[in-house]
Amino acid sequence: MQPIITFTLMFLSGIYPGQAQTHVEAPQEAPVVTVSNIPQPGSSLNSGVISALQGDFHPADGQPLCFILKTEVSPNGNSTACQEPLVTSQEPVVIYFPLGDATVRPTYKYNKASLERLDSLFRDRVPVPGDTVVLVGKASMDGPEPFNATLTQRRAEALRSYFVRRYPYFESVLTVRTDGEAWADLRAEVAADSLLAGETRRAVLDIIDSDASADRKEERLNGIPGWNRYARSLYPTYRNASVTSFYTAPFIPDTDFALDIPEEDWDIPAIALQPDFLSVPALRRRALRPVLGVSTNLIYDITYVPGYGITSIPSLSLEYYPARSRHFTYGMDVEWPMWKHWDTHRFLQINNISLWARRYFPTREDRFRGLYLQAGANAARFGLGWDERGWQGEGVGASLGLGHKWLFGKSRLYLDCGVALGAFLAQYDPYVYGNDATHRYYYDYTGDPAQFRKRNQRFFWAGPTRVYISLGIDLFNRKRR
Repeated sequence: MQPIITFTLMFLSGIYPGQAQTHVEAPQEAPVVTVSNIPQPGSSLNSGVISALQGDFHPADGQPLCFILKTEVSPNGNSTACQEPLVTSQEPVVIYFPLGDATVRPTYKYNKASLERLDSLFRDRVPVPGDTVVLVGKASMDGPEPFNATLTQRRAEALRSYFVRRYPYFESVLTVRTDGEAWADLRAEVAADSLLAGETRRAVLDIIDSDASADRKEERLNGIPGWNRYARSLYPTYRNASVTSFYTAPFIPDTDFALDIPEEDWDIPAIALQPDFLSVPALRRRALRPVLGVSTNLIYDITYVPGYGITSIPSLSLEYYPARSRHFTYGMDVEWPMWKHWDTHRFLQINNISLWARRYFPTREDRFRGLYLQAGANAARFGLGWDERGWQGEGVGASLGLGHKWLFGKSRLYLDCGVALGAFLAQYDPYVYGNDATHRYYYDYTGDPAQFRKRNQRFFWAGPTRVYISLGIDLFNRKRR
């Protein structure tokens, strides 16, 4: 008997996380192609099948694919059916909230470990077709049910905002749900608690299963002796929002197949599959991040010193943006004013270099901006003169500052403002102008010249060490890896 081979390609569009796996037959409206014989590799049908299975088909709307390859050979042939898509899920990541609160607090209960686990699951990843993330908000039974319903929504939205801010690429596959008061969880806990007295357990389950309103159930539960103490151990675990990720892996049958049937035995021409009805949503382009920021301190640029006049202090600030960092940047400041007024014996000569690191508080995937904390250290040498007296020396310092960076729309320009407090320790020597005959300056020292040592004076300063309003530009965009 001539073999009869049926190929069915079916797109499963209704698979959702957690759905039980069953064998699925092609629906009536699914396109079915029946041919008497299968062509050899290289024909349009075989090429179409291989083309479809190797990626010319693109899943629509992030839904999983299942390619069902069903072969029936009679009377003594074998049959092969497609496996179901493999749907797996991670354990839910649970974030806890205090009573009546809807703020994600990293230091509350076990939240620090949970947030670190979220990072391990989603940081440096992008979703692929079939990925789904489900976020669920819950509340305990404390208080009126309408308030708790609103509270669960606020908790879900708070965790959603946190999640989207840190993992923006997963926003398109994120589903947010609110379960309200966790009566189902409570029932499961009570039913499984073998230490709870039998009569008490039955009474509690009867109340939970009743048709009474949530507030009425809570009122009746509070009337059971010892219930308040029991509830205090359970209710805090229901004040949470959780994140569960699901991954769907489609089954792709082996495409390297062919039956040794002579070409002259083909009964109908080969049929090319039509990959037009499936499409995949394009992944969002990864944000571009600059390599370097360059700025100048506008305050230094317009410095005015009485007796000197306008004494612009040349300054340059470089900020390096690491490719894989979402919080930290590193930089350097340089100032080099070299003002000399020989006629009035006034000098402003400073060479200062500072190295610093910043920690931006908002998480950034693209350009750094917003509030930041800065810590730095500097070294300087100076020569300052004023009315025939002056000071010459070197010093080192350290500072801690707070600042904020604003971007000018979508341009590369930015405004960076901040202030720093710290300490500066200098070693210096005072000097004086000698006379107009020699035009020389001398160290202001009285004593045995043989015992003179340079830098025998000390100066210590603690307080404001830097104020800046800087205008800068970001350079050399690159893709963040």
